[in-house]
Amino acid sequence: MIFTPLVRWLKQRGIPGVLSVILVILLFTLIILVLGIIVVEAALQFGSQIPIYQAQLTELVNNLAKYVPSYEEFSIQSILRSMVSITISLMANTVNGIVNAGATVGIIIVTAAFLLIDAANTPEKVDSEIGKQSELRLRMSKFSKKLVKFIVIRAEINLITGITIALLLFIGGIDYAILWGVLIFLLSYIPYIGLVIASVPPIMLALFKYGPLGAIAVILIIVIVDALAENVLFPSIMGRGLQLSPAFLFLALLYWNFVFGLAGVLLSIPLTIVLKIILESFEETKWLARLMGPIEETEVS
Repeated sequence: MIFTPLVRWLKQRGIPGVLSVILVILLFTLIILVLGIIVVEAALQFGSQIPIYQAQLTELVNNLAKYVPSYEEFSIQSILRSMVSITISLMANTVNGIVNAGATVGIIIVTAAFLLIDAANTPEKVDSEIGKQSELRLRMSKFSKKLVKFIVIRAEINLITGITIALLLFIGGIDYAILWGVLIFLLSYIPYIGLVIASVPPIMLALFKYGPLGAIAVILIIVIVDALAENVLFPSIMGRGLQLSPAFLFLALLYWNFVFGLAGVLLSIPLTIVLKIILESFEETKWLARLMGPIEETEVS
């Protein structure tokens, strides 16, 4: 979705379709390789430091536990130690996931090449199949433009959020700032919980380096940047037409996770947006699309 407009732009400039796809795939491959080298190297370095971070976090919790009362039936100390284990496990799994993702890069590139070849010729296929059905052709064209617009703008907002947070973390002296920026860019596609998961490692590093005030500062940075991106920048660029009700979005997250697993979690917003655009494209189902939107959108409609 993100690279299809570039392929079509190259075709409009007189470059043959296959060559346009090859050039875009080469660009895609170059981006992945450069970014992959930086991210994987940082992930491996961070992974080697996890035992040290675990020891620091355990010591911090043990010192805190001295001032926390404990009861026979309910031990806050044990809860704090369990939180340490969960946090370290999450950080380790994040690193392993980044490193292991390198094994699928080749498959991703090949799949993207075939999809781009097909997507670049979709308008011609649609026109030849639809023929004189101008109303249906108009609806499909509108659907395609809305979907591509959303995917591209969603990627741009995530990129702005990731770069801004990574830059602020780098200025603040937080280790592996680029790694956390990439992680925030990717996991920001997951509503609500994605940013929380991506924020855990840099918050922990700030806690170890600067203490509680440093961790609070990182939390504020992430919250403020995300709030500005999601509540100011995204609506101003995208408009209100494709916004979703928070309650419906959370239910959609659970549903797509049930259907597709982790991939469904990552793609829950795009998949739900696709559903809303389809419903908006037909008069008979527009009322369902309005129910999926926020309260303000329903009242206006």
